[in-house]
Amino acid sequence: MWNHDFLSMKTLYSLIVALLLLLITPAARAQVLRGTFSAGSEHSLAIHADGSLWATGENTYGQLGNGTTTSAAGWVPVGSDKDWVQVSAGNDHSLALKANGTAWAWGRNDYGQLGDGTTTGHSVPTAVVGGLYTQLRAGDYFSLVLRANGTAWAWGRNDYGQLGDGSTTTRSVPTAVAGGDLYTQLAAGEAHSLALKVNGTIWAWGRNDYGQLGDGSTTTRSVPTAVAGSDIYTQLTARGDHNLALKADGTAWAWGNNVFGQLGDGTTTARSVPTAVAGGGLYTQLATGYDFSLGLRADGTAWGWGFNAFKQLGDGTDTDRLIPTAVAGGGTYVQLAGGGLFGLGLRANGTLWTWGGSSATPKVSGTALPTRSTAAGNNFGLAIRADGTLWAWGNNSFGQFGNGTKVSSRRPVRIGTDNDWVQVTAGEFYSLALRADGTAWGWGYNGNGQLGDGTTTDRLSPTAVAGGGLYTQLSAGSSHSLGRRADGTGWAWGYNAYQQLGDGTTTDRPVPTAIAGGGTYVQLVTGGLHGLGLRADGTAWAWGYNGNNQLGDGTNTDHNVPTVVSGGGLYTQLVAGFYFSLGLRADGTAWGWGNNDDNQLGDGTSNGRFVPTLAIGSGYTRLAAGLFHSLGLRADGTLWGWGDNNYGQLGDGTATGGLTPTREATNGTAWTLPGGGPLAVFSLARTVSGLNFASTGQNTQGQLGDGTTTLAMRFDRLSPLNSLQPLPVGLTAFTATRTGPAAVQLAWATATETSNDGFGIEQSVDGQAFARLGFVAGAGTTAAPRSYAFEDRAAPAAAYYRLAQIDADGRVTYSPVRFVPGPEMAAGPAAALVLVPNPTRGGAVQVLGIPADAALTVYNALGQCVRTVPVGPLDVHGLPFGVYLVRAGRQATRLVVE
Repeated sequence: MWNHDFLSMKTLYSLIVALLLLLITPAARAQVLRGTFSAGSEHSLAIHADGSLWATGENTYGQLGNGTTTSAAGWVPVGSDKDWVQVSAGNDHSLALKANGTAWAWGRNDYGQLGDGTTTGHSVPTAVVGGLYTQLRAGDYFSLVLRANGTAWAWGRNDYGQLGDGSTTTRSVPTAVAGGDLYTQLAAGEAHSLALKVNGTIWAWGRNDYGQLGDGSTTTRSVPTAVAGSDIYTQLTARGDHNLALKADGTAWAWGNNVFGQLGDGTTTARSVPTAVAGGGLYTQLATGYDFSLGLRADGTAWGWGFNAFKQLGDGTDTDRLIPTAVAGGGTYVQLAGGGLFGLGLRANGTLWTWGGSSATPKVSGTALPTRSTAAGNNFGLAIRADGTLWAWGNNSFGQFGNGTKVSSRRPVRIGTDNDWVQVTAGEFYSLALRADGTAWGWGYNGNGQLGDGTTTDRLSPTAVAGGGLYTQLSAGSSHSLGRRADGTGWAWGYNAYQQLGDGTTTDRPVPTAIAGGGTYVQLVTGGLHGLGLRADGTAWAWGYNGNNQLGDGTNTDHNVPTVVSGGGLYTQLVAGFYFSLGLRADGTAWGWGNNDDNQLGDGTSNGRFVPTLAIGSGYTRLAAGLFHSLGLRADGTLWGWGDNNYGQLGDGTATGGLTPTREATNGTAWTLPGGGPLAVFSLARTVSGLNFASTGQNTQGQLGDGTTTLAMRFDRLSPLNSLQPLPVGLTAFTATRTGPAAVQLAWATATETSNDGFGIEQSVDGQAFARLGFVAGAGTTAAPRSYAFEDRAAPAAAYYRLAQIDADGRVTYSPVRFVPGPEMAAGPAAALVLVPNPTRGGAVQVLGIPADAALTVYNALGQCVRTVPVGPLDVHGLPFGVYLVRAGRQATRLVVE
């Protein structure tokens, strides 16, 4: 409700102004990347692909974190650090998490909501006191975090008990939520809190006048209280006085204040227990704004309901909606966020869209470019960038790239032209991938029906998995596949001689068949010849071959239906190697069972285990497994490995196996996601920068993606996910010229063409992440000169352009990039120093806006002058990776060298 101190008429006015400025300001400098973004009441936060942090909107209390209290209508950088991994925007304050597990806060602090032990506001990030954290959530005037051991902590305003510590005392440092229970998710409203336990139950505390605690009452609580019902949930979100929660079966539920229909049940009646959102549909993510709600369905469509006077539902109107209504403009989304009076959505192609204020329909506001998903197969690798494009490298002898050939590559090559991929998984000689619309696809070897297309015919390009159904997760094994559908059911197909499909038989299945025994899953995992399933209540289940005790049920008996893993314990993640299994529990401990000949269980022995055994060490947030080795990411951002290391796959600089976890040799503290696969003898890892991945281990087929076949023993081979090949046409000219305030004319010419299907026209706001604008047909094969043209009529700001040349066989290569200044630059001398491209991977950088008599001076992060050059292009050859300050006279700007 708007009658709380969240919004006075003054703040309403300033919010409207800020939103109008945000929506009408050119987005050329707005690079919202990584899919990590958050919408506050009047400001937004986002993380770039290089790990840097950016903010926009209202800044009265310094909540933008850029050292000022000046509001911004466009994105501005927050300091120069590049190791941010998570953000959360509150009412007037901001929270962010670094890869090393430290939490930071800035903005308003009159209630101690910054957690630094004071009530003094800060306009730059300030460290939160103590602990290694894995998740953070900003409420209106308070903050919540999860520590690496799964416990919840809170600080800030506490007049309604929203800190959950049993009191109403305001706290300026993190204080443990009462009970000491283990949680996996948090959500913060105006003055109440929610937490999801590992068993799928929701607990709530704080203000309850609208029933927002969901316990059937309107009684305020200062300690966690169970939300009514015994249902099992997988995601929750809160804002203002209402909540949304997603059940494992994909249904959406809501409770709390409903004066504008924000619960989506067709009424305006407040609810004190969870009530089903009307309209059906299977959801994969929910988001809340103030008095409105957003939902992402399994088919990638975005929906909104509730308060809409400021067009925050994005449906083209300002009419309140009591049930879900589709966000206008189509598009396939992968993530949503709700702010005070606006919505944000990340589409599958990496573009960020916003609506509300002056725009009743989504408008593009930026782009994204990290690696979205990686997978390690048998001598090949796969990756999906956040622009939705698919890439492959290594061995392709069975067509596991999916590019229509069997030609291998030592470097990542783009597969096809589609840009709506969201998850990829690699088997022995085949691949599976998920699109944003929930459809599953497979390609490569299919002798056992593991592609699920109803045949045993190999496929050289992506082919739809048969049987319909919308999927949210896939897993590929040796020759069998598993898939979780949006309703939480588990499905399997392919080879089944060892009962690894879990359908009660040993019959191979060329189409998806339901896993027996029911159950609602949140994750499915394939081992070499077995399967694992994590259910929504946190229990682990296994089936298939058990000759090495990899099912963890205390026996070595195979099972043709899911059997519960012994030893109790509630899990948050499962992974599988060929003959062993690992599980991550909510307290950050890693457990292993099955074969241990190569010490892959990490328990200090080589003894096989019939039931889960605690691996040495704790504080883990993510696990990965290879053929006979394991990886673990800890909350402090360090990466550890154990098990077989004959090819250097542990990355510790040796070829000696590890009985216990050993830290990788670069001693990095900013790793984000380790990657493996049950057939892999190499390892992948994500740095904070999503522009590339690191690899180590066996490389006989180029599976490290670094252009060589030389093995590596350290995670210091960085492979960028872009095409370095020249155009396979005789490109003789390519120009991009501004012809009007919002018009750019592209022109290019070729001398010869071979099997040229045509040119995709791609634009970028940052020179890194490109989105497709259009397509111009090519001439096929010709020796005659050809000329082409394309006009971009929606180019109100500076932008980068390139041509994506598409061969008849679907292969894509790219032209050089052309930069076009915005109207403010084209009309006269540039208003500021501009470097193009920036970030750069080396070579010459174009300099715009430089004074005629000024030389360029380059300083490193320590303030040392490392290069001085005369007027002209800036040569950055030889500069180490990092962030630099470039000065020309009185002008200065930041340069990132990757």
